[in-house]
Amino acid sequence: MKKIIFMVVMIMSNLVYAGEMIKNVYVEKLDNGVTAIVKERKDTQAVAIQVWFGVGSVFEKDNERGLSHFLEHMLFNGTKYTQPGEIERKIEEKGGSINAATSTDFTYYHVEIASPFWEESLQYLYYMTTAPSLTEKMIQKEKPIVLEELNRHLDNPKSVLWDTYNKLAYTVSNYKHPVIGYRETIEKFNQKLVRDYFYSHYVPSNTYVVVVGNVDREKVLKKIKETFGTVKGKYYRPEKVPLEPPQKEIREKVIRKPQITRAYVAIGWQAPPIGSKDSFTATVLEEIFTGGRTSVLYQKLRETGLVQAIYSGYLSHRGTSQFLFYFVTEPPKVKKAKKELFSIIEDFKKNGIPEEIVKDAKKKIINSEIFAREEVTHDAESLGYAASVAEDILYDINYTDNISKVTKEDVDSYLKKYFGENNYTEVQLLPE
Repeated sequence: MKKIIFMVVMIMSNLVYAGEMIKNVYVEKLDNGVTAIVKERKDTQAVAIQVWFGVGSVFEKDNERGLSHFLEHMLFNGTKYTQPGEIERKIEEKGGSINAATSTDFTYYHVEIASPFWEESLQYLYYMTTAPSLTEKMIQKEKPIVLEELNRHLDNPKSVLWDTYNKLAYTVSNYKHPVIGYRETIEKFNQKLVRDYFYSHYVPSNTYVVVVGNVDREKVLKKIKETFGTVKGKYYRPEKVPLEPPQKEIREKVIRKPQITRAYVAIGWQAPPIGSKDSFTATVLEEIFTGGRTSVLYQKLRETGLVQAIYSGYLSHRGTSQFLFYFVTEPPKVKKAKKELFSIIEDFKKNGIPEEIVKDAKKKIINSEIFAREEVTHDAESLGYAASVAEDILYDINYTDNISKVTKEDVDSYLKKYFGENNYTEVQLLPE
């Protein structure tokens, strides 16, 4: 969540649903099921307005692959109240920006704008996310655009690497499918399928409206109730994503492409779902491995010239997640770089990670998070993600507290529990 280099489910209490201030964040579940989240910030003149939905590619059926992403495009093609392009133009005329993102576990639409214009911006997001046109004409217009995006995706060797990785790593859940979908499904999208999917998933009970910035909370809540609070729709909550069976073997594949000159290698282990206690430990371990120039892997692989770049990351999901290592190097150095990586992991497993390294990693994460939250956009994204994916606003509000509680023993235990010698997935992308 916190590092987007790679986007135990808990339930909010009835008190929160009824309307409650938690620290400086107000959360209220409206009568129709929409969850309103408002954070007043008088230290800025900006406002972030975001509408999150607990829907993404992991919930798509076989004939719907790519439909969440396709709808992201469709919602910019006019509404019951506005013409195509009108909303973007109005927002940009005020100096704001508007965009959207679709992932495996969520979809959200967002506006960043100066505080005097928050109300009309929220109105526009209301139009876009509750009353899109979704006409057959617009669907046919959008198909070639999305198919061209798919072509670019398939022409990108690194996209092929990650698509291949997911197909190897996941055998049960839909994380094995690319968010963008497949040509054979996109070409068959029609108005009935698109509208049925929208009106069964983008419903009040699955909607989270987040406003962070220089606003008056009562005025914002009143506006949300007058707009999103009036929407009707059948009840829907995302089903539980099935966990993968524990991986007990090495899954590996080598891809060769003529257009590349370097080697790209992804290696990963199964990791716990978002919100579990171990997920915070994984975040600390990520910082230890590749959190800046003083990190372990940067010093031992990058500085020694074994790799040209190296990253690690806890890729969080509702279901089985991944702890990934990704490095770029010269093809002859792949084996040596991999051997050194595994040697470092085994040394940590055998001897543990020094207490000071764990403390420093936690301090860096907390300080980085404090700095990042100066931006209203990041602040809102963290709240929206927590509510719609972790399904607990406290995941965000208590995030730094939970990081601070991670111990050296937790990190050492995580390494032994998850990082086996024969239970990882590996994909190598090499020159032809």
